[in-house]
Amino acid sequence: MTKGKLNIESLEALHALVQRYLKADQENDTATQLDILRALIRSEQEDYQRKLRLLAELNTLMNETRAARGTADRVSKLITAFKFAADLRAIGYDELADQETGEKASDAVHNIFNKLKGIGPEGTAALVKLFDDPSPSVRSFAAVLLLHEMPERAIPVIEGVERTAPASNASIAAGFALSHYRRELKRKSQTTTPSSTS
Repeated sequence: MTKGKLNIESLEALHALVQRYLKADQENDTATQLDILRALIRSEQEDYQRKLRLLAELNTLMNETRAARGTADRVSKLITAFKFAADLRAIGYDELADQETGEKASDAVHNIFNKLKGIGPEGTAALVKLFDDPSPSVRSFAAVLLLHEMPERAIPVIEGVERTAPASNASIAAGFALSHYRRELKRKSQTTTPSSTS
């Protein structure tokens, strides 16, 4: 029997769980079926509680950015919130499989980015420092948001995330942004190149 939280972090693990449930069904083992169902419900409830805690923490961090005193304190608090929101987006999509969490975190990152840019050079410099952050989600978001402004610095960061964190939400989002940027550059170069006349 299964006791405690189920580990269904992969499709293979989910497939194995379904097979166990079907086998219990064939053997008319209702105790095992109920145990699996209870564990699934428990897992879902734990994920939901985690989601609520994380979104509450994001809200607290956002409120702290509004209460900041002075430029240095404001930049520091915005960077803390940016990093949390970037990681929360990955947690929302990759771990909780929850679009609402991912979208709220993504909106917060964009909001924070605009506030940092509004501060001026100090805000931009703080964002650039995130290119070296240990979290691929933080590096990815910072590089994608600064891609148009400083492609020569942002592109290597994005390519690094694609290499070191393949198949993660950070890698997929960064790769998509980079592909879009390159298509846009190509389109612009084609429309600005004068056509030859014969």
